[in-house]
Amino acid sequence: MCVNMIRSMALITVLLFNGYSCAEEIAQECNTIIYSANPQYPPYHWASEKGIFEGASVELLKKLVPAGVTLKPVIYPWKRSLYLAELGEIDLLLSLRITPERSRYLSFTSHRSFANPIVIFVRKDRQFPYRTWSDLKGHSGVISLGDKFGGGFDEYWQKELTIQEIGTMKENFQRLENGQIDYFVTGQFTGTAFLSSSRSNGSLTTLAPPISDTGIHFGFSKKSPCALLLKDFDRKLAELERKKIPEKLIEKYLK
Repeated sequence: MCVNMIRSMALITVLLFNGYSCAEEIAQECNTIIYSANPQYPPYHWASEKGIFEGASVELLKKLVPAGVTLKPVIYPWKRSLYLAELGEIDLLLSLRITPERSRYLSFTSHRSFANPIVIFVRKDRQFPYRTWSDLKGHSGVISLGDKFGGGFDEYWQKELTIQEIGTMKENFQRLENGQIDYFVTGQFTGTAFLSSSRSNGSLTTLAPPISDTGIHFGFSKKSPCALLLKDFDRKLAELERKKIPEKLIEKYLK
């Protein structure tokens, strides 16, 4: 009864920041964390042929979860995972950017899980001068469905740039290699890992500086009783970063 009473956003917020007499009951109720992530986001995470998630985010998550709590991955297209987290049917999303839209239904860790610079991939034979976002005007670009970058870039490109939100990373790198677009905006580590695993022909490179260089975070659904674990996750993430564990995990999975 008590658990059902606090599933609303407002009451979970009270629980997280002020404590609540039902805290122990809720912790017991959260004996399984249903989690998901972008299925094509190496080296952070990706959906394997085994039907599970693999990568740095998953290994980091296992270091954060309290003893006795079971992890249950569910794999969907990224936009659907976001929607199911909004409904409360997914408890936790791994390593994503904080945006105003997502903050409506997700409670994010204040401590990042990983660094995640966002860069512009181009063909080596079709590079163009670039120093600021405005230099992208007059060029055609893409981002993958569901990707958000924060730092004001999402609002900027929608108003000022010719960018399509379409397809997956695999499809968009193919578009870039085929010359259908001028540039592809995505994560530096993610793009590098994908191109390495796909045995790319080496025709692509990145422009400097990055679009943004903010971190990515774990996000609990505000409708999930597992949001109670937020502060514990933050404390452990800070400890692990002091030991450079996230950095070592990225290096491990980039290899």
